Amino acid sequence: MDRLRFWNKYVIRILEFIAAPYSVLRRIYVQLILLSIVVYIIALVFVYYQGLDWISAIYAAVNVITTVGLYAPNINQMPSQEKLFLTIMILFTVGLFASMAQSLISTILNRNTWIDARARWRGKLMKGHYVLIGNTESILSAVRRLEVLGNDYVVVTSSKKLYEELKSDKVIFGDPQDENNLIAAGIQNANSAIIAMDDDSQTLLITLKVQKLNPPLTIVTMVKDSSLIDVFKTAGADIVIPYEDFMGRIMASAAISKNFAGIVYPSAEGDYSIGIFKVQKSIKLNQLPQGVIPIAILHNGKLDPYFTQETEVKPGEILFVLGDPSKFKDVSKIVE
Repeated sequence: MDRLRFWNKYVIRILEFIAAPYSVLRRIYVQLILLSIVVYIIALVFVYYQGLDWISAIYAAVNVITTVGLYAPNINQMPSQEKLFLTIMILFTVGLFASMAQSLISTILNRNTWIDARARWRGKLMKGHYVLIGNTESILSAVRRLEVLGNDYVVVTSSKKLYEELKSDKVIFGDPQDENNLIAAGIQNANSAIIAMDDDSQTLLITLKVQKLNPPLTIVTMVKDSSLIDVFKTAGADIVIPYEDFMGRIMASAAISKNFAGIVYPSAEGDYSIGIFKVQKSIKLNQLPQGVIPIAILHNGKLDPYFTQETEVKPGEILFVLGDPSKFKDVSKIVE
């Protein structure tokens, strides 16, 4: 994993600077080569006519073509051939510098229009990254979480709003249903894909395409219609999140208990949730109600997962439990 991150973070950026189609350096390759040839020719003239050593001759040549003037041979003692050579070279370098300046200015002014091109070039070279596909705000939230965790990613979206919010060299602006955009995002070398479109039929189509392009890929999809979960799993999705149903469960559980911290496993029979309680009076873990089990105790700033039913939780400690959120009120009565 460290090698992949080194490749994505450092090697690709070096290659980008040198070889990418939009690279400033690549835009002036020809001029740099010609400039080197001119410096060599002028230095050769000084070696031949002025009798300078090569280091001094190169120094003199750079002075001449930049018109700095730190080195200037006596014009009255210069042979006519030397004057003619230098005149031609100076005229040539004036045009060469103008061409380089034009290329650099054009590159800098148009830099913002190449964000998409950078994302496509980098995406094709990346390995072991995450590809986020979609137009919903969930993609934005997922991106922010990946950034906090320090994971590499590329986004494919056709939402102008989302693109403007995420605008960087990690975002491809285009139709997520277009295979070319998926390939440009490096889907074939990616570790996982997150798919969250506005329409479930679009999400399903993209899931099928991603599965075809990279069968071993882990695919996480978000759907609005929970009845389609089996359809998506058949299509190749590894994890299917029914957004509306999931959010409804979270809000209901949060309403039942202020100690609710998140759903671990939603099912038709009931939700298994995490509860967090600040202990105000000592209890033993065997006093917890049925349907609730302890998973960790936080004390002195350290998380302790090792305990028995006889372990005593003391005031000031934090108790983490797993179970039916409807039982959390009973836990509160015991510890608070």
